[in-house]
Formats: sequence, C-alpha cells, structure tokens
Amino acid sequence: MRQTNRSNVSFYGSEQPDAAVQLRPVNTQTRSNNNPLHYQKNILLDHISDAVIFTDMDLRILYINKKAEKVFSLRSKEVAGSLFRDVIPYEYITDSREAALQLLHQTGNWQGKVVFTRKNNQPVYLLATVTFARDENNKAVGVIATLKDITAEEVTIESARQYRLEQQKEINRIMIKTQENERNELGRELHDNINQILAAVKLQLEYSLENYEDEKCTVERCKSNIEEVIREIRNLSHRLILPRFAETSLAAEIQKTIDNIQQQQPVLLQLQNLNESLLPDNIKETIYRIIQEQLTNIIRHAKAGQAVIKLHNTATTVFLSIEDNGVGFNTKQSRYGIGITNILNRVETFNGSVHILSSPGKGCRLEVSIPLGMKNEQ
Repeated sequence: MRQTNRSNVSFYGSEQPDAAVQLRPVNTQTRSNNNPLHYQKNILLDHISDAVIFTDMDLRILYINKKAEKVFSLRSKEVAGSLFRDVIPYEYITDSREAALQLLHQTGNWQGKVVFTRKNNQPVYLLATVTFARDENNKAVGVIATLKDITAEEVTIESARQYRLEQQKEINRIMIKTQENERNELGRELHDNINQILAAVKLQLEYSLENYEDEKCTVERCKSNIEEVIREIRNLSHRLILPRFAETSLAAEIQKTIDNIQQQQPVLLQLQNLNESLLPDNIKETIYRIIQEQLTNIIRHAKAGQAVIKLHNTATTVFLSIEDNGVGFNTKQSRYGIGITNILNRVETFNGSVHILSSPGKGCRLEVSIPLGMKNEQ
C-alpha cells in the first residue's frame, strides 16, 4: 500500500488490497466520545471486493466496510465498540487464535485461513490478512483485517479430497471382496480335496491296523497325526470361509471361533444389547473378520492369560472392543502389522473409527465403532 502524507495514518500490510485506501485521524478537538481512535473512511473502502475491519488496540471494532457487513450480516454502526471476537466468532484453520495473536505481536502481521459459520449453518471460508495500523511515528494505533472470501476454492478442494477418499474406500471394498472370494475358494479347496485325500489315507491305515501287528505302533502314530491334520485343515477352512449369516447368527459364529481356540487362548464373550436384526450382513462379516484378526494377534504376540470381547449396537452404530491382559506394546513406537492394517482398512471402508490403547506390560484394548446409517453394498 502507498504511504500517506505526514498528517495521515500509514498502513503496511503483507499484501496490497484491491484499492488504495487513506485514513485520516479525526481532529481531537472535535471528538464526541472517549474512544482513542476515530477514522473518517475514504469512500473507496466500500468498493473493494474484500471485507475490511478496523479495531483499536483492544480489538474493539471501529469500522467495517460494506463487504464485511454482507459477509457477516452485520451493520457497522451496530457493532462499533464491540469486541471483535464477540461479534465475529470465526474459527482459525491455519493457526490457533493464540498463535495468530502471538505472531501478530511479534512480526506485525499475520495471514491465515479462517472459517465463519452463518446463522443458517453455512460456512464461509476466508483468507485473513491482519496487521497494525500505525501513526506517523510508526506507533501501532489499531488493527486492520482484510478478509478475502475463498469459500469457492475451499469447497472445490474439499470436494476433491472427498472424491479421493471415496475412491480409496471403493478400492478397499474391492480388495476386501477379492480377498474374501480368494479365501472362500481356498477354504473349499482345502475341504473338498486335501481333506478327502487325508480321510482316505486314514481309512487305509485303519485297515492296515487289522493286518500288520508288528507295525501297529507306527501305524497308530500315523493315524493320530492324520487326525490332527484333518482337524487343523477343518479349522483353517472354517476360518477362511465366511459364515452365511442369512442362515446363522453372528453371536453363534463368534462363539464357534472362540471354542476352536479356547485351549490356546481363553476368551470371554460379552454380548450386551446386541440386536443383530439391525446389522447388515456385510457389517456382520466385517465384525467377524476383525475378531478373527485380533484373536490371531493375541495368540501370536500378546502372551495373554485372558481376552474379553464386548459387542453391542444401537440403531445407528455397532461397537466392538477386544481387550487382553498380555504384554502390551508402545503404540507410538510399534509399527502396525498386516492384521491391524487389515482391521483399519475394513473399518475405514464403512466410515468407522478404530482406537488402539496399549502400553508395555498393560495389555491392549482395540475399540471399533461402525455407523449403521451408511448405505453399504453387499
């Protein structure tokens, strides 16, 4: 901004406004009140495209131009003398209010993004440039804020961000669906092919036991080993193949999973106010897989004496927590493995949230919440 003559107030900002503005202090002999600053505005102020607000050093409003009146739905005469923050309670995006004021006092100016919410809940995004107005002795005598409406740009940026987010969610959905199809296929292969072969070998060994007395101990061990393999493959195929929730309940399938690992890892299941009729099948599948993933993590890493699963839902949200009393870990230092990453991806697909609470020696608690209002593809 150009410098005024010696009888005028000089204003130096980080950016030039849309029009040159000169401000003259009112003659002190003609003051009608005790306000230390009185300005006569040049008519150009009301013709620039940005909102302009003047305050004294206590941040009490002295004047706002017509653009500011339009943006904030205010009248200059009505707000004169009011504290800026009481009249225009916008929220800081770039910095906190305290950080912005500190930077203003340290450097003489501040620029950043803010958002103001109108009475109709419509947000207005603004690029604020704030600096001190100074007299001919370079003494700060007031504050001037120039606010440029950047709502259109911010809405475009947010729309692009939301589009990218939805694209990523769709990719996650496809990946999860592909994984489930692969698991189902592998589970069927294990059950229909390998399991049948081992069952046939078992029958042959049983026949051999009746004819080879000398090899009875060896054959007996083979039979026992094969029976163990069959059990393991059966458990593996059950873990890989998703239950058909149209024919069974989520609670029953969770209990089966717990029963299969009970000897390895004691687990307590608490179903409080669980109404499965409110849960779509794909949400049930997600909850089921999360429990499988986390129980596997506990068995492999936690060294826990017990794990507790709590599951309940309202009409709008399903809540799951899985807690163990194992060795725990430092969440700030430990990098998430495949199991936790899979959980995060599954929950993010449904706009849910995941919280992991843990510290060394104090076990781990996984908290998951998934909204039920979202229209989910099956």
